[in-house]
Amino acid sequence: MSEARVIVFGEALVDAFTDGPVPGGAPFNVACHLAALGLSPLMLTRLGDDDAGRALRAAAGRSGLSLQYAQMDARTARVLVHERDGGHAFEIPPDQAFDRIDAVQAVAAVRALGADTPWLYFGTLALRSPVSRAALTAVRQATPHRAFVDLNWREAGPSPEVILELLHDVHVLKLSDTELAQLLDWLGLAPMHGVPTLDDAHASMAALCARTGARHVLVSHGADGAAAWSADGRCVARVAAPPLPQLVDTVGAGDAFSAMMLAGLALGHPLACMVGQSVAFASQSCGWRGALPVDGALYLPWRKALEQAVATAIPRGR
Repeated sequence: MSEARVIVFGEALVDAFTDGPVPGGAPFNVACHLAALGLSPLMLTRLGDDDAGRALRAAAGRSGLSLQYAQMDARTARVLVHERDGGHAFEIPPDQAFDRIDAVQAVAAVRALGADTPWLYFGTLALRSPVSRAALTAVRQATPHRAFVDLNWREAGPSPEVILELLHDVHVLKLSDTELAQLLDWLGLAPMHGVPTLDDAHASMAALCARTGARHVLVSHGADGAAAWSADGRCVARVAAPPLPQLVDTVGAGDAFSAMMLAGLALGHPLACMVGQSVAFASQSCGWRGALPVDGALYLPWRKALEQAVATAIPRGR
């Protein structure tokens, strides 16, 4: 589709179910979506040459994602899934492959990319380790870029203090409404309540943007869709989620939202005009099992939509 370039930094892992590994990790999911949507993301992660690594490479291959610059490790990262009555519990052990992303190799990959001010996507889980934090810092220093940060906070990730140190010079900050409440609390800012309407203004959102350097904040509200906020604390887009013909699961819906938004931004589409398409793609992802669809044909209409001109009007709330 395009030579638009995006760098994706962070974890690629498998959820270790009793019947086999399931590929995952928010950055990996985002990179696979981007590739399937016709972009050429550079994935900076670390994998082993084992069954879990082969499962991730197979999933990447189905999406068209190159793992040329994935670093080698002794063992691919695993999330332990404890199956219990009424659901699953997920355990993220320490000392995983994504905790050891090497700065020298990462910078070499970015320089080989040679992109002009690429978008750089990252979350926070892989930044719990000083080694991977140093790699991200080196990447950010190695090339001018636009940072797209999906907080994707997990208790097994970095402490709030570390996260706050990492949130600087952010172009787009993406949060769930729960994460927004956490972040405002960490910063000592007044909480927000409910789902906003278009043109709402809130001092806490302006203060959050000032603290992180964010040009925009995206907040997902689950079944209520999503909203976009500008740096002056004003809601510039608000789109409700379309009705779902069938809900299978919500695993990876936030990653689908981020990927579609990032694809649109990389292709030059205005952020406010991408909110509706990102919400719709995230909603569709709730109709397939897991974070990534098995049928690649599901991406075809979305690729076509990205290729078409996006309407200049800001989507109105529904």
